Amino acid sequence: MRIASTLNASTVNTSTFNADTPITSNTREPGARPRVGLARAAGLAAALVLTATACGGARPELGAAPDSTTSTPISTSTPIQPATVAPTTSTPESSEDSTPIRAISKVENLQVLAEPNSTVTLALLSERTDFGSARVLLVEQVIDGWVEVQLPIRPNETSGWVRANDVTLEEIDALVEVDLDARTITTWIDGDVVLETSVAIGSPANPTPTGTFFVTDKIETVDAASAYGPYALGLSAHSDTLTEFAGGDGQIGIHGTNAPDSIGEAVSHGCVRLPNELISVLATTLPLGTPVIIR
Repeated sequence: MRIASTLNASTVNTSTFNADTPITSNTREPGARPRVGLARAAGLAAALVLTATACGGARPELGAAPDSTTSTPISTSTPIQPATVAPTTSTPESSEDSTPIRAISKVENLQVLAEPNSTVTLALLSERTDFGSARVLLVEQVIDGWVEVQLPIRPNETSGWVRANDVTLEEIDALVEVDLDARTITTWIDGDVVLETSVAIGSPANPTPTGTFFVTDKIETVDAASAYGPYALGLSAHSDTLTEFAGGDGQIGIHGTNAPDSIGEAVSHGCVRLPNELISVLATTLPLGTPVIIR
């Protein structure tokens, strides 16, 4: 998995960067499309691994949390050379060749091609996800007016190309790593570890998929005492063993839990569970598009 290198600091405004703080079900950002209502969100929950057949427990109603970042365009006139981000359990080096970049769609339907100028369309992505979040993708590289992005579709880590004019590019100062052997999650912000804790992971029959993914949605649940805790983060990852959850596509999530004794165990259908107080930290800190390395 390649993640685009950082651009010159003068081409991107990082001082105004925020964490896309989740919005409650009663508010939405000015000018945004109406967000998914609670009843519709409950139905859409089948598309995420936050379902009764996914991680256990009754399915909660979910309130969507759109991205609220005001973005500053990055110039794409100079090709960005790809950089490899290697999984690590130590603090990543704060080097200029590994800063992740996200692409935010600014068109109603984002066309994703197999190659630049290709006639093969891999996907046509709506401006917002089913949960009402802004359509944000993780950038792999930018070349000659085209942006290679990772897609939230099967198979995992599928990538495609979008026109640079159709997206806004922003640097991301966050990174998450899930260590399946250690059953831990570590989060870095601006190169510093801000959270490291034990998690519950997928069972041997339905393991948590490995690879580099990204945060697609931040969802505030109606009931903080539900099986999913107060928040859930949807990922671009999908289960390798289950083709659907309650009719959905088996999308993997990181969320809280009402079963704290499960933390540290391999018991879920592929999702990653955190203590409720810590999923709240992630949901209010991480921006959409944050890379999530699972190894």
